[in-house]
Amino acid sequence: MNGFFHIKTAFLALVLLMNTGVAAFSQAREMASATANCENFVYISGESNVSPFSFRYNTADISDKKNQVIRDTGILEIGIPIRDFEPSNPMMYGDFLTLMKESEYPRIFVAFSRRQLQDLGQEQQGSCPEIHITIAGITRTYQIQCSMVKCSDQLYLSGEKKIRLSDFRLRPPEKLLGLVKVHNEIKVNFGFIITFTNNNIISAKL
Repeated sequence: MNGFFHIKTAFLALVLLMNTGVAAFSQAREMASATANCENFVYISGESNVSPFSFRYNTADISDKKNQVIRDTGILEIGIPIRDFEPSNPMMYGDFLTLMKESEYPRIFVAFSRRQLQDLGQEQQGSCPEIHITIAGITRTYQIQCSMVKCSDQLYLSGEKKIRLSDFRLRPPEKLLGLVKVHNEIKVNFGFIITFTNNNIISAKL
């Protein structure tokens, strides 16, 4: 009986590896395309001891302007509904909601200093703005790698940052009685169209 159980568990892990690996590769190509075409997006990607995984939020598909929140005159803050992320493997969706404590904190927030965005937008070079990421009610500030390029009459900010789940007091999940373990480090990739008006008001196009 134990032998059958281990064979079944290993088979499920193999299926998870195959499905997730193919989907993650497809989403990686979509992310590269989104960046090349100046499309708004957020990707969260990571790995387990079995396979890579990713979750995609494509703001180009969502017209709800409530997703954008200006916290005050100095911060541009974007609220991202956790339930609107699309998983590379549907089997991981429920675990993702649980991991992010979606029932208590239904949005992830990404915020930038409007002054830093303005300075970067005027020069289109120089230091990247700090990124403030809020998950499960906890905010952390990071230095990021980024680029800002011109898209039509607007500017497009894209970048990435590796973060640790433990930074937000999140415990990496385990599946199949510990056979599949998610690593603590994940990567956040993003791209936003940034709009500057004549009086230097900055907003993100969603």
